[in-house]
Amino acid sequence: MNRAFLSALGQSDLSRFTTTCKGCDIIVVIGSLPSRHNLALAEEIAACVDSGAKLIYLFTMEDPILSPKSTFFSRYEVGSEEGVLALLAKSFLAKSSLPETYRSYFSTLDDGYVSAESNIGEEEIEEIETLCTDLSKGVLILGEDLLYHPRAEQIARFAGLIARHTSMKLQISGATQHDWIAAEETMVEAVEDIASFDGVVVYECPCIDPREERFLIGSSQFQAAAKVQHDDAIHIVFERETYPRVFVRDDRLKGVIALLPLAKANNAYPYHVTKIVK
Repeated sequence: MNRAFLSALGQSDLSRFTTTCKGCDIIVVIGSLPSRHNLALAEEIAACVDSGAKLIYLFTMEDPILSPKSTFFSRYEVGSEEGVLALLAKSFLAKSSLPETYRSYFSTLDDGYVSAESNIGEEEIEEIETLCTDLSKGVLILGEDLLYHPRAEQIARFAGLIARHTSMKLQISGATQHDWIAAEETMVEAVEDIASFDGVVVYECPCIDPREERFLIGSSQFQAAAKVQHDDAIHIVFERETYPRVFVRDDRLKGVIALLPLAKANNAYPYHVTKIVK
């Protein structure tokens, strides 16, 4: 667990954290593929939706459990999580009594650039605002991707702002009550230029079955983009590492990001632009 991230959330009141989404009317999930990382969380969210909660799910790809349950789902661009949290914070805090420093910060935020680069535009933000209009009890679930993003602490500051100034509580996927940290808030910084992940992209994720570590799992769209065929023996090359795999097409997946199952987590940002060698 990234303690610097937890500290940067800036929560002096530990009651702003939670380990459950039960009883919430709005659940916002960002930066997680729960069907891979946290099946118990995915099942709890699904049960809450079945009981009447609204689910807002933001991620780079569909989750086979959560996406069909979502009241609103939108894909953001790989690497743009800092910008997405900035847009959410500005939206959620628009009617809050913020200190002048924060009001000034959000008034000068370059929404146009962030929206264009993240793929979360004005229409998506407005739809999220509409769903949260009558929010009484909500939870913002922060996923594993955010903990190891190059701008993790800045992402945490935006999430912490939302928790301090709205009725949203914070849940960190995989964290327990013993992980929570009481800390002073620190001011958010300018949003950095959003890095490009153009090309063939793979996503490191846990194995559901140990045998999966032999495979690269992707959609028909990924198959076309990477110019591979089902059952092709390939090598995946990035960051001076080579992974021998067999490509497996899974028609339940969509988009051009493939899953690279690993038995042991690397505790790093999980997306990689890669070269596929046959």
